[in-house]
Amino acid sequence: MKIKANISSNIFKKIIYIFLISLILLSNYRCNSVTFKREENSGGGSRWVFWTYENGERQCAYLCLLGVIILIIVLIIICIFCIWYWFYRSKTSTIYERGFKAPLFMSKIPQIQIDYVEGDSNITRIDEQYEEAEKFIREFPPQEELPPLEHLDFIRSVGGAKAWQWIAEERMIADQIIAIIGEGKIIKFLKNMNFSIHTTYPCFVPVIGSEGINTQEDGQVSFSEEMFEQPQSMPHIMGQILHYYEITILENRNPSDTNISIGLATQPYPSFRLPGSNIYSVGYHSINGCKYNNNNTAMSYGPDWTEVGDTVGCGYNPTVGHVFFTKNGEFLGNAFTDIRHIWFPTIGASGPCVIKTNFGDDPERAFLYKEARGYGPGGPILLSKQRGLSKHRT
Repeated sequence: MKIKANISSNIFKKIIYIFLISLILLSNYRCNSVTFKREENSGGGSRWVFWTYENGERQCAYLCLLGVIILIIVLIIICIFCIWYWFYRSKTSTIYERGFKAPLFMSKIPQIQIDYVEGDSNITRIDEQYEEAEKFIREFPPQEELPPLEHLDFIRSVGGAKAWQWIAEERMIADQIIAIIGEGKIIKFLKNMNFSIHTTYPCFVPVIGSEGINTQEDGQVSFSEEMFEQPQSMPHIMGQILHYYEITILENRNPSDTNISIGLATQPYPSFRLPGSNIYSVGYHSINGCKYNNNNTAMSYGPDWTEVGDTVGCGYNPTVGHVFFTKNGEFLGNAFTDIRHIWFPTIGASGPCVIKTNFGDDPERAFLYKEARGYGPGGPILLSKQRGLSKHRT
C-alpha cells in the first residue's frame, strides 16, 4: 500500500509541475501565431482572446488552449483521486476475506456520539474524557449476556476462533481513524487520539449439548475435565478453562508517546478510552508497563513493550476470575484476581501504530506463550479440536 501511495504522490507532483510550467510558458509566449494571438483593443493595449478567426474559420486561441490544458489536468487529478480513494477505502474497511461475516450480536450497543479531537493530551481534556466515559457507562451499563444458540452454531461452523473478529464503529472507519485489514487480523490506528476496539464475541466456550457438557438450571454451562484435559505445563490453571489472545507491534512511529493497551472490557464500552481506563475493564499499557483496572490509576506490573516485534498476550481464567499478561512468551504473573464479567478482548492505542493479532487459529503462527497453544478466545474448544485433528493425522 505504501508503494502505491508513493507512486500516486509522485504522479500528482509531476502533474502539478507540468501545469505550472505550462502556465509560465504560455504567459510569456510572444509569437505571432494565430493560436496564441492577442487582439489589439481601441485603447492601444492588447488583450488575450478565447477564439480567433482565420479565413472565416474559428480557431482556439490562448485562453481556449489554457482552458483545455486545465480541464485535462483536472480530469487526470480526479481519476487519480478516485483510484486512490477506491483502493484506500477497500483496504481500510473491515474485510472478511474468508468469505463469512459474523451475524449481528449485541445490536443494542449504542453508537457513541462524541467529538473526537486529534491530539487531546492535556490533563483537563483527559479528565473530561474520563467523566464523559463514566457518564456513558452509567447510561449504558454492561450487557452481561452470552451469545444465543444461533450464534453458537455459527461459531462452530466456521471453526471456533475464526469467528472472533475485530469490529469498530462505522464512523471511525469512515473518518479514517482506524483501519482493519489482513482478514481482520491487522489493526491500523491512524490518528493521535485514544481509541479502542473489541471483538465480535466475548470470552466464552461456544459449545452446548455435546458430550462432556452440562447445562445447569440457571443456564450456566459446566464442562467435563475429561473433555478438556489441560497441558501439564500450566499449573496455575490446572483443570480450569483459559481464554487467550496475543498482539504483535508491526509499526510504532513514536513509541515514547503512543500508548498501546491490551486487555478486556465489557460491552458497551466507550471507544474513546483505552481498556483499563474506565470501570468494567482491565488493561496492560505499553509505555509504562503498568496495569489498569476501572480507572486512570497506574499500578506497577511488568516491563514496557513499545518496540516493533514485541508480542504481548492477555489471558483470562473464568473459573477463578484471574487475568494475566505475557510478553514475548513469558508469563508475567496474575495481574488481577477474582474479577468476573462477560469480557470482550479489547485493544487500543493513543497514536499511529500497526498491530497484528493472533487468536490461535493459524497453524503457521503459534502463540509465543507455549502454555496457551491450542486455546484462544473461545477457550479449550480449540485444544479439543486440534487434538482430534492430530489423532486423525496419526
